[in-house]
Amino acid sequence: MGVQRKIRPTGMNQKELVDLLYMILYSIQGICAKLDDDGGVPLTTYEANCFTAIFNCAITTSTGDFISNQVSTKSRYFTNVAPYGIKDSALVEILYDILDSLETLTEQLDTDTLTGSNFEALCYTALISHKVMNQRGNTLGVGSYTFNPNGVMNQRQLIDFLYEILNCLETLTEKLDLDGTVTDTNYEALWYTATCTILVENSKGSVLGN
Repeated sequence: MGVQRKIRPTGMNQKELVDLLYMILYSIQGICAKLDDDGGVPLTTYEANCFTAIFNCAITTSTGDFISNQVSTKSRYFTNVAPYGIKDSALVEILYDILDSLETLTEQLDTDTLTGSNFEALCYTALISHKVMNQRGNTLGVGSYTFNPNGVMNQRQLIDFLYEILNCLETLTEKLDLDGTVTDTNYEALWYTATCTILVENSKGSVLGN
């Protein structure tokens, strides 16, 4: 068995960061595609609205895995990320898109006719406590600390934010598994446990990931 990779407040390398970003995007896309195919979920536009219309980046991991989606709008900044180098401006764009995707996804779940109608409140608003400003000056999120394309990244804040994103994914997939309208009950197993395979320890010592 290999050594479990772990991101800590005291240390994180670029390779682990890029690999984790890939895992997050891959998980979001998988959740959306699964919702579109789920017989109990009325809407079939989750991947189109919450992934394809939002992410504008390409990520290559340290093992050669690749995910890419491009929004064909000149006002959007396309970001290409490799395992051994990521600029603050590129990172901010991806973080902004992740928040945009998670907010859009949870809002759409609330408007769909599922058993639960508080996905945004429980899986996004209650768990995200950072804000991100992208290169166009748009801001998403909640909290006193804002990531922006011109500032030096605070590593502790960044790791706490990555922890929050994993918490959002885990809570969302657990809630989908328990929803009485959703047919499938393996969202967490397939699109959190099996895909988010780097541990993240926040500044309070709590750990998420697998």
